[in-house]
Amino acid sequence: MKSSYKRKEKNEKSKSVSPSVYRLKDYLTRNKSPENNGFMKFFSKLFGNLNRNRRSSNRRFAVPLLIAAIGQVIMLSLAGCATSVPIKSVRLPTIDTSSIQRLAIKPFENKSGVRSADSVQITWYLTETAERLIKNTGKFTIVAPTDPNADGVLIGEMRNIVSKDSLERIEKKDKNGNSYFEVIYNREVYLEFSYSVISSRTDMPIGTVYKQGSKTSSGLAVNVADTLTLAKSIVDSQMGSLAQDLVPTIISANRQLINETSKDKELKQRMNATLAIVRNGNYEEAIRQFDEIYGEYGSLAARTNAAILRESIASDSAARAELNRLFNDTNGLADKAVINAIDRLNSKLPSGANIMIMKTNSTERNMLDYVVNQMTKSIVQTGKLRIVDRSNQALVNAELQYQLSGNVDDNSMVSIGHQLGVQYIVICWISGEKSLRRLNQKVLNIETSQITDQSDFEI
Repeated sequence: MKSSYKRKEKNEKSKSVSPSVYRLKDYLTRNKSPENNGFMKFFSKLFGNLNRNRRSSNRRFAVPLLIAAIGQVIMLSLAGCATSVPIKSVRLPTIDTSSIQRLAIKPFENKSGVRSADSVQITWYLTETAERLIKNTGKFTIVAPTDPNADGVLIGEMRNIVSKDSLERIEKKDKNGNSYFEVIYNREVYLEFSYSVISSRTDMPIGTVYKQGSKTSSGLAVNVADTLTLAKSIVDSQMGSLAQDLVPTIISANRQLINETSKDKELKQRMNATLAIVRNGNYEEAIRQFDEIYGEYGSLAARTNAAILRESIASDSAARAELNRLFNDTNGLADKAVINAIDRLNSKLPSGANIMIMKTNSTERNMLDYVVNQMTKSIVQTGKLRIVDRSNQALVNAELQYQLSGNVDDNSMVSIGHQLGVQYIVICWISGEKSLRRLNQKVLNIETSQITDQSDFEI
């Protein structure tokens, strides 16, 4: 009889208490928080009662009591607030800076018509704030405004600034009941400014953002903030979105989880306990709980919530991957032209071929110098082709002759190639200006004295 009683007790326990309830207790034990501490007091007390009464017929009342108590605590903690989770995505910037890697920042200009010491300080503060925030994004290589290889230039304007002072007399009474007037001074500052990114290729704005704001200070004359302080406060608040205007960012849209509408008290209490786990940030454990609830009760709310949580986890990973991809695409037009030119050489020339790169007359000499230096560096690093040292005197003389005469005949080029022991000469130059600018590349085969390839790339 005793053995039969034990088996019966064990069976009753397995039917009365879902394993997930015990796992929920274990989870709350491991994850301490103010919210969970309230749950654990009930767990400890009621599981203790359950153990003390395990051989008593009263035990069958312990589990319903346990579930009811947990539900009461959870309902109190969740009352009046819905549970939601973030669904993340990448927000593209207000200004399309995808083609810009090297960014110059020019000082903000005062276009307000106000000439004062404050206006000078405010335009300086606008410039300093923009530089600091742009550097913090980590997206751009900041170059000098005079750098000819800048892909774009940020310019800014202080468009308007107004400072208005006023005062009012307020009647007050002293401790003796005598009336007196206190003068309250008010100062309101209104500031309007804008910033744009100019494409170096077109000299046209890629996009412009306008900002405006106001700040007020009131009090006794000695306590009222000055115009410069209020203006700087406006700059700080309005510049807060500068990163979103220039670089991609991750944003979140909250998705609300579904509450259980069933009249089954045990089911609703299980659902509320799992929502508490969601609020604690452990989505994986919550998914397991919702899946078990759906399996045991067929709750559509549990199945939907599990799907929303999976979507939230997946959106976080996808958004981070997309942001990394966008941030890793750090090549401006000049750098992309370098990559395209080298890819073309690797596809047209045999591996290990000896080459030399020669510069000719170009519309933009500084940019051509940058491109050829980057090409040389990349070819050396990859090792697919072998390249003549650009300090070689014969190469220097040939380029100098090109610059002086504007031309070198093919026979001279072949002679130089034989002298340097190369198989191919790659001739590079830049033609056109602004939006019509192209990097041109011509490959001369020294053995055959023939042009084997000619191409051009946007730059």
